[in-house]
Amino acid sequence: MIVSRSSSSSDDLVQKAAERAGLIRDQSIDIYAAVDPGLFFPDEELESYLDHTLRGRELGGPIRTRSKLAKQMVAELLGYGCPASFKRTRPRFPGQDLDVYVQQDDNLQIWNEELSPERRYVLIRPDSDDIVQHIRVVRGQHLMQWDRTGVLTSKYQAKRRSGRSGSVLVSPTDTDVFMDVFQPSHLPDGALWDSQSSNRPVSGTLMPIAQVFDKLSSLVGARIQATGPGQDRIRGEFLQQRVSDELGIGEYANYGQWPDIVSQVLEVKLQTSPTIDLGLILPSDITIVRNLGSEIRHCDARYLVVYGKILLSRMVEIHSLVLTTGIGFFDEFVQFGGLVKNKKRQIRLPSDLFQIYKPPD
Repeated sequence: MIVSRSSSSSDDLVQKAAERAGLIRDQSIDIYAAVDPGLFFPDEELESYLDHTLRGRELGGPIRTRSKLAKQMVAELLGYGCPASFKRTRPRFPGQDLDVYVQQDDNLQIWNEELSPERRYVLIRPDSDDIVQHIRVVRGQHLMQWDRTGVLTSKYQAKRRSGRSGSVLVSPTDTDVFMDVFQPSHLPDGALWDSQSSNRPVSGTLMPIAQVFDKLSSLVGARIQATGPGQDRIRGEFLQQRVSDELGIGEYANYGQWPDIVSQVLEVKLQTSPTIDLGLILPSDITIVRNLGSEIRHCDARYLVVYGKILLSRMVEIHSLVLTTGIGFFDEFVQFGGLVKNKKRQIRLPSDLFQIYKPPD
């Protein structure tokens, strides 16, 4: 970690690291191979070097692309070259015992693994334009002190089945339970102008799933504001607003909980990458959702998955959408890992970490 130091000492560290990287490059050492002690970058040296060489570079694209680009940059700077892909080793840089994370905010998420006390975690902070501003190198033992819960948060994930593409209405009708409770019927234009998206669903005010699909099909080819990589939540809200408008709902209100469009029992997912985060409950779950009605289950809800591409103009262009009931969800999608949940550890980083910071004793 950087502690206040003179520019000359920092320059010294950068020079030593550059020499070390040159030796690794000259010897064509594999990124996954163990290195001699003389080729292992000490923490302060590693941080000074990466902060010096990465600051000002651009990290663009969706989250997964940006993460891969950051790893490639670090690999190249350390003398390992720029691999086209990384093996799923833990950590990604075994020889240097380090991992790389791009942190647009102070919420560090580490997936499917415990913290390793001696591992080095390279934390890269870009600004809102995805230009790298600061680098910090933190050992796992420090992250452990900032981890207030010690709990791995579980999240289900899925992707579209192989060979499936384009827009499709997976479930031509709502579930029997949904129809019994809400009595959906074809609604004329203007019928929902006095309603709000966050209103509790009321029998007789819900359109059938086929009508929902017809109205939302007009989204294909539309563009919505993207706001920049790493801001998926905000992009999702823009899409929810647009969905609400297309359905003719008078006022959109961000409910902030499941489902996104409460009045039509519709959960909305915007996908600029294949992996769909499903949260803590599967769409096929049969648990009753009390705030929607005494008999409505998660599997009776409607799920809209919208696929789009982030353009250079920082807009998302929608190219297809899938609408299904929860019961029909896994006819079109496949869950990662069968019955296994992907788990993440969420750590709140110190607010001043990317300023001059002295690690705890």
